[in-house]
Amino acid sequence: MKFFIAFLVIAWSAQSAPAASGMFPKMPLAKNVYVINCRGESEDALRTTLALQGLINQSSAEVYLVEKPLDRVHLEDSGIVHINLPTPEGNDPALRALFQKYQDRVKKMFLYDPAKDWTFHLALIAAAQQSGIPVAEPVKDELVAEFKWQGDVEDYRNRWTDKIQAYDWALANLMPHCNRQVVFALKYGNPLVDYVAATKGFAFWFDLKSDPGQQAEMDKIFRAGNYTIGSSLMGYDRDSANTTANKYGIGYIVSDLYDDGSFWSSQPDETYRQAPGRPVTAQPGKVYVTITWSDGDNIQFDQNAIYLLWKDPARGSVPVGTTLSPSLQELNPKLLDWYYQKMTTNDELLAGPSGAQFIYGNDYNDALFPAWCNLNRAWLAGAGFHTACLWHTTYPSQKYTAYARTCGLGGILFAGDIPEANDAGVLRKHPEAKKLRGNTSDVITDGGVPAINEGHAILDEGEIFSHLSKALPDPEKPVFIAIKCNVAGLIKEKAGGSYTEIKTEVDRLNATYPGRFVFLLPKDLFATIKNYYHL
Repeated sequence: MKFFIAFLVIAWSAQSAPAASGMFPKMPLAKNVYVINCRGESEDALRTTLALQGLINQSSAEVYLVEKPLDRVHLEDSGIVHINLPTPEGNDPALRALFQKYQDRVKKMFLYDPAKDWTFHLALIAAAQQSGIPVAEPVKDELVAEFKWQGDVEDYRNRWTDKIQAYDWALANLMPHCNRQVVFALKYGNPLVDYVAATKGFAFWFDLKSDPGQQAEMDKIFRAGNYTIGSSLMGYDRDSANTTANKYGIGYIVSDLYDDGSFWSSQPDETYRQAPGRPVTAQPGKVYVTITWSDGDNIQFDQNAIYLLWKDPARGSVPVGTTLSPSLQELNPKLLDWYYQKMTTNDELLAGPSGAQFIYGNDYNDALFPAWCNLNRAWLAGAGFHTACLWHTTYPSQKYTAYARTCGLGGILFAGDIPEANDAGVLRKHPEAKKLRGNTSDVITDGGVPAINEGHAILDEGEIFSHLSKALPDPEKPVFIAIKCNVAGLIKEKAGGSYTEIKTEVDRLNATYPGRFVFLLPKDLFATIKNYYHL
């Protein structure tokens, strides 16, 4: 056991292997870690630097890039011993320093046109497979001139008339040598390049909103890759890509702005534990509320926005659940370590939609869904999560029942409409409560796992108060409410919009409506519901 921390009501442990393993490509752990600051690089040079990092980390994950200040903070917080590489004077110093140290690894360069993003994707895939790097022409000229590099150069700039023709060629010539665990929706300019290169995954980019005709090519990519249960679509191409990927048993790991994936994935896998929920005695006339942060299924939020939220000194003053991705067990165990180390008794870590991967149950391959549910259970258990969010899985349905009976959770935050026939009396007695836009005291108990609607997404300061002010108590029974705070909507440069803002709103509610509200962590709310309904 690596370490153990216990509080009065929370406990966790990290062990040597996760409950579910092998879903993601892992890079070999390096003996020495070299850190280089690449802030200020030109866009073309940075893309090549990231690809070179991935190429190096294929054999030993020894290169870590600092592109923004938080990258340095993550490294320091991890406690990993490292060596800072010096950079030379002049343009694109990070690329030149890295190339100088590792140029013997580069056997080939692939020229791409920055104006044609598909040429970059194909150059990146080919380079990962052939010990090479993708380069724009000025970058190639700079490296050749300075280092007298004499390897082969292949020109991808004008080989295809459009991206469909290019990807068709790639499916025939590059896909057979690509990794089947991951596939990437990679927008040009996103930092996930290093993990693409390290894993030798297939990368593409379509804008289905502006050109729905590209949908057929995306389907062709997923079919050609023979992806299946446990395969992950990484990056981000709007949620529309999710509905397509799910048909093939592929789940989203949203990760468009995720940094240093090829490095963090080399860290040893771990399992985690949280103490189960503790019930309180639910009383009529009271409103029991749980508050959660949104967007934790997106690992770039786990690495950036939510990470910064957790540094708010007001965290721990009010019970708030934080959604994270269970995939961090393999993709970034050091990050999940940090969250567990920093937990207070008023924190809970839970899964965003829909657990192990971001999927839509309604769209997910019917034949593969039971197997995905089993995979999901193992990853939720390994992450130590007692609660998860579930989206786009109709209730009632066979898929909802399969999820509930398989997940092993204490409760589900459900996003979807609950049929009016199942509505609790609160709406009939208090029609104005419909303004809660989906929040009701309804409880789903399918499979013995309680579920409530996760409700309205809080986007603006002051909205917690205005929203919960409409949550009217029922003198005959307790009312259970869940709300989620939208990370992207609430994080602002000005003060507030974080735990400080939540505390201010909760204090205001308690002062305005004394004795009405009881705020609980999600796991405690569900334990209370189970106790009340004798589940």
